Amino acid sequence: MNRREALSSLGLLTAGLPAVERVNPYQRKRVLRLAHLTDIHMMPRPKAEAALAMCLHRLQAMKDRPAFILNGGDSIMDALSRNKETVRRQWNVWNRILQQENSLPMHHCIGNHDVWGYNGSKKDPLYGKAWAVDQLQLPNRYYSFDQSGWHFIVLDSTQPTPEGGWYTARLDESQRNWLETDLRKTDRQKPVLVLSHIPILAATVLYGRKVQKNGRREISGGLMHTDSTDLIKLFHKHPNVKVCLSGHTHLLDRVDYNGVTYLNNGALCGDWWDHSTYHHTRAGYALIDLFDDGWVERTYVAY
Repeated sequence: MNRREALSSLGLLTAGLPAVERVNPYQRKRVLRLAHLTDIHMMPRPKAEAALAMCLHRLQAMKDRPAFILNGGDSIMDALSRNKETVRRQWNVWNRILQQENSLPMHHCIGNHDVWGYNGSKKDPLYGKAWAVDQLQLPNRYYSFDQSGWHFIVLDSTQPTPEGGWYTARLDESQRNWLETDLRKTDRQKPVLVLSHIPILAATVLYGRKVQKNGRREISGGLMHTDSTDLIKLFHKHPNVKVCLSGHTHLLDRVDYNGVTYLNNGALCGDWWDHSTYHHTRAGYALIDLFDDGWVERTYVAY
């Protein structure tokens, strides 16, 4: 049988079947671009102020600019160990730059250095996270929202130690109960992005001599979520959880585990504004592209 006869035979075989519409190969569609800025550590310092303003200008000038910014926490240099006047100056600089230099919507996450933990200030109404919630104008220290077919969950990673000091990385009981309810109420067809300041899962927490002790690697309770195992099990029950963003370590890494992509996205301040590179990660931010099928793509922008 030659080629013409073979094609003719195939036509005869299908002649009695209903016509089948030709379907183009599936192509995922990008539904949202956002920017993830984390570990800005703003303070009254010309270099830091100019760099944040420049970053915000670049984002706003992009032809394909992000719809909004996710601020991953540690907005100011440090409130954990500073007195009230020093912390006030830091928040004043932060607010001034955002008001003057930024027009993009921002959703904020509380970082450990945003917590006012100064000794002797426990009786002040602003002690702890109250000051950060007020300055960042948060609806709560943890919350969720929807946009462009995705569900966004913003967590509060920083909790007091059992001794009452600051800090260890985990969810408190009320937040954990809220998270379980929020995921249960979310349409299982809607992809979910989780934002936390401290990584839920990261590879670079194993990096560095500080974690190597007596021939073993020991990860401190402030470096990565101590309840990672429980959160991973929870995400396994909700396969629409697709991506988790974090900062805190000032390092860039990616872990793909059990259907979830964990992206740790460096630090805008690099080495706390002293150097542009911290270990092997350049100062920068991430552009996150989200797609209708739950796919995520990251572009890290160093400057």
